[in-house]
Amino acid sequence: MSRSLPVAARPVDEADRQLTLDVGETQASTTVVLEVPTAGRLQFSEPTWTLIDNHTTFTESLERGPTPTVTVEAHTLENIHVGQGGTELSAFGQHATDGTGDGITPAELRQYLPGDPADRIDWKATARLTEPYVREFEAESDREIALLVDHRARMASGSLRDSQLDYIRAVALSIIGAAESTADPLGLLTVGDEGLTNTIRATRQQISYTRIRDRLLALEPTPTGPPSSEFDLQHPAAARQLTRQLSGDDSPFATVLRQFTETAPAYVERIETDPLYGAVEYLQTTSTATRLTVILTTDTDRPQLRETVRAAANNDNAVLVFLSPQVLFETTELVDLEAAYRHYREFEEFRTELDRIGGVTAYEVGPGDRLTRLLSSSGPQQGRQATTGGNQ
Repeated sequence: MSRSLPVAARPVDEADRQLTLDVGETQASTTVVLEVPTAGRLQFSEPTWTLIDNHTTFTESLERGPTPTVTVEAHTLENIHVGQGGTELSAFGQHATDGTGDGITPAELRQYLPGDPADRIDWKATARLTEPYVREFEAESDREIALLVDHRARMASGSLRDSQLDYIRAVALSIIGAAESTADPLGLLTVGDEGLTNTIRATRQQISYTRIRDRLLALEPTPTGPPSSEFDLQHPAAARQLTRQLSGDDSPFATVLRQFTETAPAYVERIETDPLYGAVEYLQTTSTATRLTVILTTDTDRPQLRETVRAAANNDNAVLVFLSPQVLFETTELVDLEAAYRHYREFEEFRTELDRIGGVTAYEVGPGDRLTRLLSSSGPQQGRQATTGGNQ
């Protein structure tokens, strides 16, 4: 028996797909274990049977059998944290509008009133203001939602089981579920190292939600390129640093390196060739609708990401940014906690900077156990300081 397998499935050896019927027998059966390493929905075609007699003088082929659809689900992250400055966001997946209610984008801060649910209390503001305050969130609407999901090689950081891509994928799937439940128009752009890898225009069609979910489940980090040099001359700060170090050095080696620094691309050119920035430009040129842009990525290249977020917020568009902090996905188990905490503080300063851009709300996404360990190791005073960022 042979079957045209879905692209994501690993082939089974032909020898494991054969049956033998002895003289007088009319039935036989076997079991084939099929491995599918990628989550998603798979459609099997009708199997082809090739019948051969013992002397191989008679051969006939026919197609017969079921054509099942199999859904392979990704494993569930058991310890995902979504929040700001170490403070957990009680719920996410909704989006912005002009009213207030259940949602994800903060709208206003007000004093606690009898009867308000306890999960609405903003504990960060309450600790700062010494009396209970409640954070209102903007209610849902039918605003067009555009998901921009980064699956470049950098998103592979993490354990063998859970990478940065796994965490931002979990957030994206939650947003898809919320949009589907309210029939909001939803579109998808996915970004690899060479540019756009998927583009699905925003619609309310049920099949579109399914397509977007399937594409997300099938995403993997794009292959890693050759190792970078000590100095990344694509980054203007690195080029300037190397230029300073070469000052006054007239050796042949320094002369060659100086030529590289002189030809390094300018900052604006570098930003505009960034794949994620290019995805924002593509979105703006292909859609004129008022939308909520949701960017899901890591904080690896902060100058480029800052400009990307600013570009997405142009023309009064609302932007949500979900960042997976690189420090929480280092391969070492946070051995140097002091250095790791310092790196997290730098990340929190950057997240807060994004959060202060008009129309932008920025969140962190990552393993909650690692973040808890990191903040608890910093001491009570430092731990409180880590949660003071964000819009107030």
